[in-house]
Amino acid sequence: MIIKKIKAQNYKTYLNLDLDLNVDDERPIILIGGENGGGKTTLFEAIYGALYGLEIHSAQDFRELLNAGVSDEQNGSIYLELQFSGKVLNEEKDYILRRTYKLNSDKKAVESVRFNMSGNIFTYGTATPLKERAESEAQVNKIIKANLPQELSRYFLFDAMEAGNLLKKDQLRKVIKENIENVMGFNKYISLSKASESLYEDYTAQRIERENLKEDYLNYISQKKELEKKENLLKENLESSLDYSIKNKDLYQAAKNGLNNEITLKNKIEQAKAELASIKAREATFRNEIDIFSRNIEQHIGLPHLVESLKSQISLILKEQGEKEYSNKHHLSKELINEIADNLVLLLERKGVTKEQVSTNELKDFFKNFNSSIEKYEYDFFEKAELQSLSTLINSSYSNPFISLYQQKTELGIALKNMSKLEHEILEYEKQLGASDFDIVQKYELNEQQIKKRESDIEENKLALSKIEKQIASFDIQNDEEPDPKYEALKKLKPFFEDLANKLLISKKQRIELKMKKDLNINLAAYTNVIDRVELSEDLKDLSFRIFHTSGNEIYLNQLNTASKQVVIQVLLKSLHEFGDYDPPVMIDTVMGVLDEQSRETVLENYFPHLSHQTLLLSTDTEIRKKIDLKKIEPFISKAYTLVRNKELQKTEIENGYFGYLIEN
Repeated sequence: MIIKKIKAQNYKTYLNLDLDLNVDDERPIILIGGENGGGKTTLFEAIYGALYGLEIHSAQDFRELLNAGVSDEQNGSIYLELQFSGKVLNEEKDYILRRTYKLNSDKKAVESVRFNMSGNIFTYGTATPLKERAESEAQVNKIIKANLPQELSRYFLFDAMEAGNLLKKDQLRKVIKENIENVMGFNKYISLSKASESLYEDYTAQRIERENLKEDYLNYISQKKELEKKENLLKENLESSLDYSIKNKDLYQAAKNGLNNEITLKNKIEQAKAELASIKAREATFRNEIDIFSRNIEQHIGLPHLVESLKSQISLILKEQGEKEYSNKHHLSKELINEIADNLVLLLERKGVTKEQVSTNELKDFFKNFNSSIEKYEYDFFEKAELQSLSTLINSSYSNPFISLYQQKTELGIALKNMSKLEHEILEYEKQLGASDFDIVQKYELNEQQIKKRESDIEENKLALSKIEKQIASFDIQNDEEPDPKYEALKKLKPFFEDLANKLLISKKQRIELKMKKDLNINLAAYTNVIDRVELSEDLKDLSFRIFHTSGNEIYLNQLNTASKQVVIQVLLKSLHEFGDYDPPVMIDTVMGVLDEQSRETVLENYFPHLSHQTLLLSTDTEIRKKIDLKKIEPFISKAYTLVRNKELQKTEIENGYFGYLIEN
């Protein structure tokens, strides 16, 4: 996939953006500079929004995304267009994906999408009938997914600072596991394995003839499901404890060091309250929109269906009306007939024709007969105002906000579940304001103990689950009857998918290990040229990732500093990009994240130039510095731009070059 151009109109800080992002084969980097607040992150969001759509659930959301320079909100629209190329079934194609958002007469945000695939056009939008929209949307999403699925986008379109923050959370192994399972395409085999296991268990229960055996078997299956539920709950509780540990680590350290943590606590309270207020506001907006939708359901649902069913008949009526109006031009009124007859008699008399030969009444009767020969119409009974109403009915645009409301409901449901947690956090923080440092330390350390306990409980649960699975596996049903091909096939499916996934992992494992070893020896400043090997496990059930020093000892990932962790995860992403199922561009915001001086240099010289066939770097002049850093990557830069914020006009403008420095190609 190559992003060729991004266009944006009236989107946030961009009033009119048209940016060429094509790269040369030997120069894969597009360097985009800008000061903080200049529009770098907005450009990042514009590309993401063009690919996957903007989240606009209300008029307020629309206003917040609409450029401040647009004076007419009602007629203003947000326009995003992404031109890119990519492969479908190994055939390279060009695409233009355009999304437009505006407010309708009901102050509802509506979307329209136009997707051009090498001349094949797909169009749909909020007002498109549900079935038709679903079909077109599925086609477009299929093509986007073939190039870069939304769930994988965070691995290739990411903020280096956020990646650094994520790695602070002591979850590096989890991040690596998620990367490998998702990007390498293993998750589909894991899902298929679980589905086939469930089918096998159901079919086995059907085959057991002795009721006592069947009862035992179903009991084991029930125990297994309970243990799986327990494991999921334990993992959720562990995540909650880890989350508490992350959020309160600074308070704990401050208390341990005897520092005043009142300001930190107050900031956390304000943040939690702001998040709580935001959820409540979203809930109120949603309830209001549901109320409006319910009161006008016939307009949103009934009327469009009525129009659709009657459209052809109404069109016939209006067509006849047009023919009637044309015909009426030849229809003579009674007054006009009398006037014409009188004048025509006078003319005939002057020409020598007498009244006895042609009378006025004869002429009037002739013209009346002429009128009577005009065609009679089936729908003459319609009044003019009624016909006008019918015309308005079929020519008006109708929108069905149900899809948007349903999406809001789903997202709000997740947010509402978080409310009690936020309220609890606020109470806890407020208690801590009046508590001693000892209380804070005690509570944090108790939570650390819970983390260890929950990790231990998860391991115990796994052992219990393993025992139950062995009991279930012992029910290898043998019958004297002929073999059941369906049963035999189901028995083999689960191990088949597991084996397939592991073989796929093994086939790529050595290349990933060698690639990562090479890149870490170059880019991991703290361990340059001392990485002996990288080990990736061969079992997806227990996916692990280890680094070893040339002295033989393991370099523990959790003991790396934040900058080194960022390098590790970026090196992994590079390997996944090379050996994964997808070939997307890589886009990095705040490119240096938390890197130290030595790491910056190695990343500039050895990482960015070889990361991808197209790499978009969004940087301030303190991250990639003109005099020190730019020369290291200049030979690999196809294009350079600088985003300049016009504060008075509240818009971002584009200048060629990187902060005044023009790149020579």
